[in-house]
Amino acid sequence: MANMLLERQPTIYQMDAMRDLRQEDSGICAVKSILIVEDNAALGNLLWEILQEETTCQVFLASSGEAALNTLQMVTPQLFLLDYCLPGMNGLELVERLRRMQGYEQTPILLMSAALPQGNIAKQHLRCLQKPFDLDKLLQLVGDLLAV
Repeated sequence: MANMLLERQPTIYQMDAMRDLRQEDSGICAVKSILIVEDNAALGNLLWEILQEETTCQVFLASSGEAALNTLQMVTPQLFLLDYCLPGMNGLELVERLRRMQGYEQTPILLMSAALPQGNIAKQHLRCLQKPFDLDKLLQLVGDLLAV
């Protein structure tokens, strides 16, 4: 049931935005997108709502690494917000998969967790946010990472 709550079905507007983002001939991406990967339905929905309201980005939500990889067939995010503790593959395993995918080698990633393994974080050159976190700090980091 939690997965059903966390996986939002795209609206008609989002489907149009996805089509626009995928057009190869335009060369210009007018709307940036963010993919949140969070298995906690309440936190995932909260992050989705805040980023939808506080940014000009199209925001997508997935509840697992596998769901995130499936979402990449429809959208090309310019930023990933990943929980570390995910069902199946953890956030660092998802980072490794993303970095091996064409087009995502340099895409900014923000890893969020209450318990982050510091050795792997430094090696991956990831930005991290310790849970619980301040929403203003999250929005500042998102703005900084999207500006890169």
